[in-house]
Amino acid sequence: MPLFPNPLESVAFRLSVVPPMLADYFGVLGFHSLVAGARLGVFDALPASADDLAAKLQLDPRGTHALLRSLTGLGYLRVRRGRYHPTRPARLWLRTDSPSCLVEGFDFWERSATALWANLDKTIRTGQPATSFYALTENDPELSRSFQAWTAALARRQGPAIARAIRVHRDARDVLDVGGSHTIHSTELLRLHPSLHATIIDLPEALNSAVIEEPFRSRITLWPASFLEADLGEGYDVALLFNIVHGLSDAEAADLLARVAKALNPGGTIVVGDQFRGATAGRASRTLLDLLDLNYLLAIGGRIRTYPEVAAMLADAGFAGVRHRRPLRSPATELVVARR
Repeated sequence: MPLFPNPLESVAFRLSVVPPMLADYFGVLGFHSLVAGARLGVFDALPASADDLAAKLQLDPRGTHALLRSLTGLGYLRVRRGRYHPTRPARLWLRTDSPSCLVEGFDFWERSATALWANLDKTIRTGQPATSFYALTENDPELSRSFQAWTAALARRQGPAIARAIRVHRDARDVLDVGGSHTIHSTELLRLHPSLHATIIDLPEALNSAVIEEPFRSRITLWPASFLEADLGEGYDVALLFNIVHGLSDAEAADLLARVAKALNPGGTIVVGDQFRGATAGRASRTLLDLLDLNYLLAIGGRIRTYPEVAAMLADAGFAGVRHRRPLRSPATELVVARR
């Protein structure tokens, strides 16, 4: 997911002599420039001149000048009186002192862009991923850690608004968080509702990255298991399924939603957080969802569904009062809320 629009795209389309696909090629080069800058510690070390930065980080001066110019052109830096400064989005997403820093997730991004996406033609031929991403992460702790760090960074940014959008009955006590290994959505809900306890079920390697804040250690239980196979039990008042449905086949999703319905008390609430096709305005947002749809097919054999499709699946599983919520006004995470 690019943090900034590619400035080369408009140039390529304006100049008919320049093939527009060069914008995509140079976008890949820009991504690798970003990763290099983050790994070298550039964003944490600014503001500084290029020469001072090279000396401080023990970098080659010529390469440092070229990298900083490129990152400036891509919108990650700005230069003033010979000194480079991170732009506001770079301070938010790329400095390690920011709660929403994405840098730890770059190993996942890089592996996905250079390894998984190299098999896209094979996946389009067969309709199946060459290798399941979840199988890769469960057998590769470093890849799993990087993936969890990236999803956690987004959840920290989105979590408070999402928690405020979820209505919880005053008598509610127990939350089932399906696949919520980073714990953030449960934590934000517990922060607002002191009577709640959360049980988070996810694969063992995913839960190795779980971070539980001290005040919530007695109120969060980690359950290492596959939510596609485990008996989910019963007695829950709220169920959270964030970024789960897009990774499941229709049969898997129907089975999981039916089992979640059985696990909820009468009147209990289910919250599905995901991306939905169809209602997004603007070419950039639609293209982002289309690329994510390809990514889900390539990585896990999944797909982005429309809101009516998800609403119908919830109704088939026995849920009622289905509502669509957009607390973030963004295609990144929309909510479908229903009751048992």
